Amino acid sequence: MPRRVETVEDMTVLLSIHDITPVYEDDIVKTYDLLSDLGITSLTLLVTPFYRLKKSNRIVEGDIFTKFLKSLDFEVAMHGYSHFSKSGSLNEFNGLAQDKIEARLRDGVSILSKGFGIKPSGFVPPAWETPSKVVKAVREIGLGFCVSGSSIHRYSDDTIFTTSERIISEGQRSLNMEASLIEMELGGSLQVGIHPLDHRTNTMFSVIEELKDRLGYRFVGYSDYMTSIL
Repeated sequence: MPRRVETVEDMTVLLSIHDITPVYEDDIVKTYDLLSDLGITSLTLLVTPFYRLKKSNRIVEGDIFTKFLKSLDFEVAMHGYSHFSKSGSLNEFNGLAQDKIEARLRDGVSILSKGFGIKPSGFVPPAWETPSKVVKAVREIGLGFCVSGSSIHRYSDDTIFTTSERIISEGQRSLNMEASLIEMELGGSLQVGIHPLDHRTNTMFSVIEELKDRLGYRFVGYSDYMTSIL
């Protein structure tokens, strides 16, 4: 059966906060405060279960940080397993056999499910890039969706949602907006990814304010958008 492909509606931002991990706790609190001040009420928290394979960065049930995240009542999706490979690459699943990928993803789901009391909604890889075998593995372990580049694979009905452009921050470095400016002015759909250190330069938050107040975009998390399009 051919998969149905749909473009995300114009004037829509699929908004997510990347690298949710205890190491960035204070920055994530600040990020939430800034987004709340902008009146944004729907987004996706991209939580890494075992960031850099450090015990102190593991999501733990009952931890103050985990309780804070739960209190926000936002969608929780899995963001990699450790986020980085042992060599430091963002592509932590490259070179792994299918069964190894599935095992690692299942362990990540187990960590998040225990920590939050609910299963993560889907899987969003670092920088939105991942091998096609990960998209298959995410389906096999029973999550609702997987993001790969500009495509969001919804497994319940095999629909693929696509966005016109992606804007991802680079922490304290400059935000490269050149490729996105035309699409923003045209009102094309966007994926926007915030990182915890962005508030230190505020460039990303200026972009979000521009999208919301001048251009009239609406902001929504992945699952909130997909449940509105059935």
